[in-house]
Amino acid sequence: MTIKTVTLLGADGRLGPAVLKALVDSNFKVQVLKRASSTSPPNYPPGVTETKIPDDFPAPSLESALKNQDALIVTIPGTNTALQKKLADAAVKTGVARFIPADFGSVDSDSERAREWVPLYVDKYEFRGYLSALSEGNPGFSWTAVVCGHFFDYDPLWLHIDVGNRRADILDEGDVPASASTMAMIGLAVARILGKADDARTRNRTLFIQSFCKTQMDVIRAFERATGERFELKRIDGMEFARERREEMRTGVVKAATEDVVWVLGAYEADWRQREGFANELLGLEEESLDEICKRIVEEPSMKRM
Repeated sequence: MTIKTVTLLGADGRLGPAVLKALVDSNFKVQVLKRASSTSPPNYPPGVTETKIPDDFPAPSLESALKNQDALIVTIPGTNTALQKKLADAAVKTGVARFIPADFGSVDSDSERAREWVPLYVDKYEFRGYLSALSEGNPGFSWTAVVCGHFFDYDPLWLHIDVGNRRADILDEGDVPASASTMAMIGLAVARILGKADDARTRNRTLFIQSFCKTQMDVIRAFERATGERFELKRIDGMEFARERREEMRTGVVKAATEDVVWVLGAYEADWRQREGFANELLGLEEESLDEICKRIVEEPSMKRM
């Protein structure tokens, strides 16, 4: 079937705005789903509708909101498996044809190491299984998970790159290629998947996308070219750093430590180029220039020299 109407949950979050823009630019009719208590202003493009439902997302309210919707995209934190199950169940009941879950991983949750190190990837892995079971029992329902590598242009500090102070941490030799994506590329991939909903290669599977696949040192050199200055580099033993941060995860410093462990995983286990499901060509996604992206980041006011 042709996807025309799309519901997006998470439009005001980290990834949501980029996905919303890509959907609108691709001429989908978009409904933004929000909690009744949300205070985020509805600053959406013309034609986008906003639907608020009770904070506990009761099934009747979800089913009413999803009536006559062809696709449902979720960009909330992937740890909220219980809510995603509610959404998927309501999607099946109302005839939604395509579900794109809150996957969008720096690394694939199919990785045993990722699941061992970070509970988030257990949640994502198990939810994929839930979607698989739903699709097997309901032929009109399908899903696509998107794995994109690190969100490269969201905040370089997440990647241990301090642009303003010209400093960066490097894991070991910094010579392992890893896929990463800009927010715009991720949004475009989502829109292209919906545009190819009838293509079996997008149905009931995980697709991998990237803006580029470069080493950490490639990235640092690009930032140096963009700033015209050398960066001070700190070499880190990757496995030892991950071990220390995993211990901190167990002793209470959960959020920051988890982000660091994900940084390590995304640096060592994220080369999609030879993976089954690498979908840049399928989706017509052209790789982006690392130099141009770094130049754009450097020119942001928040990245000026401290």
